[in-house]
Amino acid sequence: MSKRSDDLFDTLSETKRLVGDLEAPASEEFSLESILAEFGQGVAEPAQKQEETPPAPADPVEEESSCQEVPAEEPTPVENEAEEAAAPEEEPVRQEEPAPRRTKVLQFPQLFARTEEEPEETEPPAESEAPAEPEPAEEPVAEPETEEETKVSIEDVMARTVDAVLDDESDALLEERPPLTEQIGFWWANVKEKASELVGQFVPAAKTAVGSREEGFRREPDMEQAFRETKRRCKRLSRQLLFSALPLAVLLALTVIDTWFSSVLPPLWSAQVLLRCGVVGGLLLLTCLLATQVWREALRGLKEKQMTCEAASALQVLAVLGECVYGAVTGRMDYLPLAASAALLVWLCLLGRLLLSRAQRDAYRLMDLGGRPPYAVAVTSAGACKQKGRIDGFYSTFQRPDPAAVSQNILLPLLLSACTVLAGVVCIGGERMEEFLRVWSVLLTASLSLGLPLCGSLSVYCLQKRLGRSGCAVAGYAGARTVSDSKRMVLTDSDVFPPGTVSLNGLKIYGEEIGKVASYAATLARASGSQLQPIFEQLLTAEGGTHCAYDDLHFYEEGGVGITIRGESVTMGSEYFMRKRRVRLPQELKVKTGVFLAVDGQLIAIFAIKYQASRNVEWALRALRRSRIEPVLAVRSGNITPGLLKKRFGVDARPVYPDVSTRLALSNLSGETVEQANAVLYREGLMPFAEVVIGSRRCCRAVRRSTLLCWLGSLCGLLLGYYLTGVAAYSALSAGFVLLFTLLWLLPAVLLADLTRRY
Repeated sequence: MSKRSDDLFDTLSETKRLVGDLEAPASEEFSLESILAEFGQGVAEPAQKQEETPPAPADPVEEESSCQEVPAEEPTPVENEAEEAAAPEEEPVRQEEPAPRRTKVLQFPQLFARTEEEPEETEPPAESEAPAEPEPAEEPVAEPETEEETKVSIEDVMARTVDAVLDDESDALLEERPPLTEQIGFWWANVKEKASELVGQFVPAAKTAVGSREEGFRREPDMEQAFRETKRRCKRLSRQLLFSALPLAVLLALTVIDTWFSSVLPPLWSAQVLLRCGVVGGLLLLTCLLATQVWREALRGLKEKQMTCEAASALQVLAVLGECVYGAVTGRMDYLPLAASAALLVWLCLLGRLLLSRAQRDAYRLMDLGGRPPYAVAVTSAGACKQKGRIDGFYSTFQRPDPAAVSQNILLPLLLSACTVLAGVVCIGGERMEEFLRVWSVLLTASLSLGLPLCGSLSVYCLQKRLGRSGCAVAGYAGARTVSDSKRMVLTDSDVFPPGTVSLNGLKIYGEEIGKVASYAATLARASGSQLQPIFEQLLTAEGGTHCAYDDLHFYEEGGVGITIRGESVTMGSEYFMRKRRVRLPQELKVKTGVFLAVDGQLIAIFAIKYQASRNVEWALRALRRSRIEPVLAVRSGNITPGLLKKRFGVDARPVYPDVSTRLALSNLSGETVEQANAVLYREGLMPFAEVVIGSRRCCRAVRRSTLLCWLGSLCGLLLGYYLTGVAAYSALSAGFVLLFTLLWLLPAVLLADLTRRY
């Protein structure tokens, strides 16, 4: 049933309800004229309501439509009349204040016979033809609905409401629970959000808003100024490191000899406590005086409300110097103070600052000499890809803290507090308050791992040293962290086959002039942005041709492109593409990497293209395979496929080969400019690109693992030191054994950082 028929049925039903309110004699039949006379202009409202509310003006269109004559052949609905005749007659009951009813105008089927395409012509009737208003007849009294009818309608409404509620509840009960992976993902996202808020309270750099990024870029110094400042800092740190190494070497030698070769020393050394404490304390104090940059960094961190490794080493030095003074004054010290471990920690703090400054110096020097970098590494949803480079943001990104610095700001206060509390517990519980400085220095020395100053700086230095030889630079750990977020790399045609590795090996023409073939091929290569454009441009120049005007550029999934030139359909692509397009090819075809040119479905030329493998690309593909990084082929040429890479390079890199629209979209990303300079490239080819991505992943992994191992060593040292001092086993806590223990926990940080540059 159509929509217009439904409207007609509703209208007639409304008419039935209105007519049912009247008391109709059983013998009288309703005629069309009586219905029009009574309901044509709408039911008149009671007199009281007419006085209170003025009637609304009737719609002229509805008045006109309601007054149209109905043909005699049109059947009128009689079903309502039969029902009215069968209904029992009841005395009308007049209500005191009947509610006003809004009636619908009666419309007849002939009005809906028109189609939607034919607009209705509604002209206002002439004054002469306007129907005269019927005389106001006696107003029918609206009979209220019976109790039974009202009860049924309410039950229907309630039933529908209950059914809807039950449906909703059943849907809620049958709703599937989210998968466990999604629940874990939501939980992990909440944990990361809470952790970032916690880190933001301790690290001011984490509170930097995204909107102030460009403002920070404008405040950055240029690369020449940054390089000069970093170079001066490196010279100052190198000089202090060299000078402080002399007393440190003497102190380490005395500690080793006193622990394992005490017979070599003169008897005066063992008999005089003042001599031992004075010499050891003096060497430690001299080392600290020569490493002034460490204390400057400690004061700067405290001013910024940050706890650094330099500040922790200062507390350790104070505890050891206090022990030396106490032993020299009282003369009751049979052991050597732990000055060697404290001096070594100060020297390693200085070394860590020097390594980080050298990494910055090398990166700034490369960017100062090269100017604006031609390429930079950006991370997209498809993976890491090369884009146009920029310098803005590189300096500020390099200054961001690494996980080692962030963890030190959070955990060092807890560690130092634990050392102090446990020292008090040991001394108070054992009633040995005179040994407080000894116990405190032991706990501080054992818990402060020597790898803490080198966790972040050593890995970044090794990575920058490796990338500097390839003409690349990474903006510290923050830049490497951004690059290493993706496990894929987007490779374009020039990445897989750099310029010089693709050449024209031959040409065969079928029934066309070479000038036309060169023009068509060069036009198609330029329109599609193909890697073969230089080859066809050289051929076009040699033949003296010109480019043609074209339209309707299309890329096909089978590995080809097509355009329209002068009304001719020109297509170019691989052999597989031509066979799919049903282009007739020679039977004995031996060109596997050829490019075929066809006009209107007829082959006109075959270009034999030679793809030569590059050693750098082969090394890069093998390195990507070992590092479990998937290459994504965003190539425009239909010949460059995973099979061709495996055949030419002998490496099954297992690349991802998306559809043609995705390949074109990813290929267009290379023409955009990166938002922020996290890693810059100054050389062509896939090898520098792969070194940056692989090296960044290794650097981030080494920093995280070495930081975790250092804190694990600190915890082990704290517990072991608390146990040995609690049982007063000072023979196992000699200066040599404690130094050996701390050096063993330094070894993982050094080995992991060295693996950063070996791939």
